[in-house]
Amino acid sequence: MEHRESNLTHRQRSNEASLAWLLVCTVGAALFAVMIATQGALAQDIQDPSNGWFQKCGPVLDNPQTPEVEGTGEYDPIVAPGEFPFGHRHLFFGATNISPDISPDSIRTSLLAGGTTCRFKNGTDPDPSGGNRSAYWVPDLQLSDGTWAGGKQLNAYYKKGASSVDANDIKPYPDGLKMLIRDSTSSKASVKWFCSNINGEGNNGDLRERPYNCKATGTYPWVTAHITFPQCGNEDTDTYPPKYPVVSNVGNGTDHISHMAYPSSSGCPSSHPIVFPRLFVTVKYSTSLGKGALLAGENSDPATGFHVDYFEAWQPTRLQFYIDKCIMAGINCNSTPPAG
Repeated sequence: MEHRESNLTHRQRSNEASLAWLLVCTVGAALFAVMIATQGALAQDIQDPSNGWFQKCGPVLDNPQTPEVEGTGEYDPIVAPGEFPFGHRHLFFGATNISPDISPDSIRTSLLAGGTTCRFKNGTDPDPSGGNRSAYWVPDLQLSDGTWAGGKQLNAYYKKGASSVDANDIKPYPDGLKMLIRDSTSSKASVKWFCSNINGEGNNGDLRERPYNCKATGTYPWVTAHITFPQCGNEDTDTYPPKYPVVSNVGNGTDHISHMAYPSSSGCPSSHPIVFPRLFVTVKYSTSLGKGALLAGENSDPATGFHVDYFEAWQPTRLQFYIDKCIMAGINCNSTPPAG
């Protein structure tokens, strides 16, 4: 009898152990499934094209006390640095040290030493620009009555970009990268005109080839243009990791754009294998009167002549920081800078 009781006790313990082991296996499998699902979600998040950040950049204003700084004028620091007058009337945003007499060898150093009109909308960083001293410029808009519209605001968006590129491959722009993108360069420039709100973020959804009249007293009173830069670079942009101070010959070909290309459905082309953030901008003009307006320049038709120039001048390590904290972290930071 004692032997039988011993056997019975032994069998009971075996059943309990089996149940416990089954429970452990079940919980473990569930945790493993959650872990795999989480990893999958993170892998998907990091590839979201909208991951990144944006800043608002006000116009660089002409200052009688500093005549060497001109926020509006007939000069182009990329196409013809140091020449004035040259070309047509431009509006400048961002770096406040921009000027007609800036030289190819001093432009980045000069921009880094100055201020900027670019700002994050939110955040408590001691430097609200986050270290962005880059310069952006566009042709002014001449209204049908012959007056000039002038600039209201430029929004600069730095994003993960095309679905076909791998976020893990994205590198910061090399020092002093120059880009000049035209409406006629590629359909992927996605140039459209619309009416935007006071923040420059919302729009009326009416996208057209040319500017048109916006309702001055409505929600979207500002004539606005949108354009997308290419995000793939060739060997002329391959100065990674960044070298400081200035690399004056980066992206300075005869057309100022052939060193860059747009990705296709299979990613960056073999001729331009280096992946950068996708930069696109919206430019808000200080007017609601767009109908019949012309761009400053020889090709004045806004449907074919709109263009934007970009000169990179981020403070050392800052562009990499935002790539890491927004794009690589799988976050759309919008206009709130990440901590750190």
